[in-house]
Amino acid sequence: MRPVWALAATALLAVGATAACGEKPEPEIAEAPPAVERAEALPELPAGWKELKNRAQGFALGLPPGWRQGARCLRSSREEGTASVLCSPDRLLTLSIAADRTDEALELDPSTFAQRALAGLAGGYRRFEEREPRPFRAHYPGAIASATGVARRSGVEQELSLVVLRRDGVANFTAAIAANAKRATPAHTALAERALRTLRSGPVG
Repeated sequence: MRPVWALAATALLAVGATAACGEKPEPEIAEAPPAVERAEALPELPAGWKELKNRAQGFALGLPPGWRQGARCLRSSREEGTASVLCSPDRLLTLSIAADRTDEALELDPSTFAQRALAGLAGGYRRFEEREPRPFRAHYPGAIASATGVARRSGVEQELSLVVLRRDGVANFTAAIAANAKRATPAHTALAERALRTLRSGPVG
């Protein structure tokens, strides 16, 4: 099953203000310094789980027993990017995670971001049916948006979830879960969500 990954395009409205002719210009207001990102340790992991770090993206999380990562989850090594790509031992579920520390990503609330990011996946599917986003309880506040669809390339019907976790003032962590709708069980998705609840962030590099 080919993992899916997309980030929604967000439309930002830039509003510029200039002083009226003959009026005294307003004094400039100094911008607040960016939040300092300090590494947070992982919680105690269940027996058999391993710590997985992505230093390029600045996060770590627990990897369930038998789960694979990277090229072993992909059809082609050319599909590898900076995101962490994980998959269940039977490859019926793929989990892709990436961080976004841009101001644009942090301007949207997690629920809106998740909904827009999920919509960004629609082009790769037929019979794409979305469901309303809902809160996702984790160490960082977040939201989850879900959908079903038939992948255009493989013809496989998939259950999709787009999870957004927000470390306030620091980063969005966006995770795409794609599970085989016919063969994967609810336990597959529950384990992927449990792994996401262990996610902790830290400085890039």
